[in-house]
Amino acid sequence: MVDQEKVKLMMKLATFEKKEGKEDLNIMEYFKGDYIAYKTFLILLGVSFSLFLFFLADIGMKFFEDMQRFIEYDFVALGMRYLTIWAVFMVIYGIVATIIYKKRYRESKERIDDYQRMLKELRKM
Repeated sequence: MVDQEKVKLMMKLATFEKKEGKEDLNIMEYFKGDYIAYKTFLILLGVSFSLFLFFLADIGMKFFEDMQRFIEYDFVALGMRYLTIWAVFMVIYGIVATIIYKKRYRESKERIDDYQRMLKELRKM
């Protein structure tokens, strides 16, 4: 006779594996610092690319607004302004991404720990 508690536990384990388990197991393949650094790097890379496109569009607009004065434009000041904007965005997004990915890693670790606890419990039955 199959124990009903054993079947319930097996169903919980199977449900976890199908839903958040895959993502959690992928996250746990990384060390905590590596996971946070990698994900934060991807966010910062995306933000940098987006800002580059924005800055390129801004320069294009300045060019088409007044083509004759475009050559006389102060590109050093413009570059410094863009660099300042980029640095501010990098700091803000870097901090926010680090906080978010630390939380995701911690939550995944907790779920994986519960999963492993349920596996041990299943083996004891």
